[in-house]
Amino acid sequence: MSKKGLKVAIEYGEKLREFKNILEAEKFFFKYKDELLIQLELVSKESDIFKADYKVGSLKNLEKWYFELYEKNEFFKLDLDRNEFEKVMAIYFGEVVVQNNKDAKWEVEEYPFVPGKYTFLVIKDLGSMSLGNGFIDHYKEPSNKRRNSLIRMYNHYFTD
Repeated sequence: MSKKGLKVAIEYGEKLREFKNILEAEKFFFKYKDELLIQLELVSKESDIFKADYKVGSLKNLEKWYFELYEKNEFFKLDLDRNEFEKVMAIYFGEVVVQNNKDAKWEVEEYPFVPGKYTFLVIKDLGSMSLGNGFIDHYKEPSNKRRNSLIRMYNHYFTD
């Protein structure tokens, strides 16, 4: 890894949550996941676009709903702000991966570049994706002009 790459990795790691040990981190992240999924299931009842059914195709509708809320500046109607919704979106994405791939699972790992900091990942085969921080500023995603990056990401990394 280059010096610049290492610097970026450390800066990222410093923003992660700190825990005393892996057990404390696991307890937090799995509770966090469950709470966010319940929250999404509840707020999705207000949507005509998205239903939290954990099917792969629902990722398209989740992203469509996100952009509708973003454009109308209506996250507040869900008692969420955009950043919180982006975290919920990421956790839902991970749960879709886990529920639709028998060999996928959630895992908590200590971040290798900053001791005591932990990350929440979804893992399938040899690949993993950190989702604990959410899809930060998803609306700025440069390669998402068609607003379908969630389903493309799923198909790229998690479809056999």
